[in-house]
Amino acid sequence: MTNKIHTYQAVFLLDNEEVRKGFNQAKDWVQTCLEKHNVDVKVLRLWGERALAYPIGSRQRATYLLGWVEASGEAVNEAKREMYLVGPAFRIMFLRADEIPAEEMEFGIEAIDDSAVDIPEEIEEFEIVEEDVAEEAAESKTEENTDEQAGKKAADSSDESEAVAAGEENKEN
Repeated sequence: MTNKIHTYQAVFLLDNEEVRKGFNQAKDWVQTCLEKHNVDVKVLRLWGERALAYPIGSRQRATYLLGWVEASGEAVNEAKREMYLVGPAFRIMFLRADEIPAEEMEFGIEAIDDSAVDIPEEIEEFEIVEEDVAEEAAESKTEENTDEQAGKKAADSSDESEAVAAGEENKEN
């Protein structure tokens, strides 16, 4: 089995609780873990903090760390395995690429002052109040009745059309 070296773009979703303790600490942990598994880290930079498309566990938001690395597939798998067991990254994605874009290489391994990384507090989910549930149920029932009535009208109209067509056939015979 060959350990061919490939170029990968990597995205690490960092737990905001860990990033609040220090962005550089979280970034350095990711870098150390990758290098421990023979992954050559070329670029590692803050990509931003944003809302997740859907909640993951109790998390609504995450800090995205973007990386460009060179490694064998086996090395990437070993690093991912460790990262999923421990550390600040709770989701990881590696995508094979042809090359690292020149504009990304300019970033290198980015060091940022921790105070420059603003991580908002988690936003509590909206509570559903019983009144809201009752109101939604009433609206749903009204929509169902409207749909039923529309269906009956369509059926009645269809029946009338068939009756008219049958009557015209009888006249011709």
